[in-house]
Amino acid sequence: MRNKTAFASLVVILLFTFSSIFAYLIIADNTPNANNQYPEIPLKKAGYTVLFLKTETDLKVENPWHSWLTGFSKSYAQVPFETINYGEGGVTLSLNGKDKIIAFTSLPKTISSLESLEDKKLYIQNKLVSKRTFWLGTDKYGRSVLSRLVLGVRVSLFAGFLAVLVSLLIGVTVGALGGYYGGWIDGLVMYFVNVTWAIPTLLLVFAIVLALGRGMGVVFLAIGLTMWVDVARIVRGQVMETKNMLFVQAARAIGQSDFMILFRHILPNIMGPILVITAANFATAILIEAGLSYLGFGINPPTPSLGNTLNENYGYALSGNLVISFAPAIVVSLLVLCFNLLGTGLRDVFDVRKEEA
Repeated sequence: MRNKTAFASLVVILLFTFSSIFAYLIIADNTPNANNQYPEIPLKKAGYTVLFLKTETDLKVENPWHSWLTGFSKSYAQVPFETINYGEGGVTLSLNGKDKIIAFTSLPKTISSLESLEDKKLYIQNKLVSKRTFWLGTDKYGRSVLSRLVLGVRVSLFAGFLAVLVSLLIGVTVGALGGYYGGWIDGLVMYFVNVTWAIPTLLLVFAIVLALGRGMGVVFLAIGLTMWVDVARIVRGQVMETKNMLFVQAARAIGQSDFMILFRHILPNIMGPILVITAANFATAILIEAGLSYLGFGINPPTPSLGNTLNENYGYALSGNLVISFAPAIVVSLLVLCFNLLGTGLRDVFDVRKEEA
């Protein structure tokens, strides 16, 4: 906590994580993938406010207990409007100079039991009309940019978590075995590390995605399989340094197995460098996933990610709609910056030589 920059970065990451986990409970458009489209209000700028009239439909209502992870399907539809006029047979909604007539029979059945037009008007105003503000505007399909941005952060953090998990499982295991046993095992480990390291990251990810097909799981696996080499190199070096220390020799002298020495004594003592490279790899994974999605090799629409959201909206910067163009890029930059600053802070915390100096 003495490192204010690293602590602030950790707070920002935790806020992003919390909003991602409970995204469907806090965003305005909590339908699956925030894909509720309103063709009447495309490309509205940040802060656009509009009224909605709730109408009856036969949309399926999902189980609310697991919908907070996958999204909530509405049992009704909403029609945007700016002004409303009441008639004997229904209502006339006006938006952008265009009128749309909706009969009372298309509204909830409760209205049919109301006799006077004034009663119907009061019921509609109190029960069926709501106001909504699109804080970051709408995209070309009339979808909420903010809602899709929050879900995009969820995808990026999930991609980073799984990719880092894969890289740690492979990198820590391979690096620890090579550094501890040395000899031909270390030579074989370093051969694979050097071969993998010689291939550009994006080209290797492209090759894996093209070989296994597009999909969320494939993207996460591909990113993880390109980042394990950095983990393996660092773990190998730390294990080679630590295995000659007195506490390891003492454990070996009392007859503990290599497995116990490696995973109970050595690895817990080198967690500092592992945490630092984990934070850095998290930032790299987010950046790679966003780049893949931007180029069309990542997450398939309509599932939102920061990359495909940027790809859909970056062109509108030329028309003056800067918010929807720059918002995904700003979020990606902020996430990467926070993870890098957190990694720097962790490095300072675990730097024993600096602490002694």
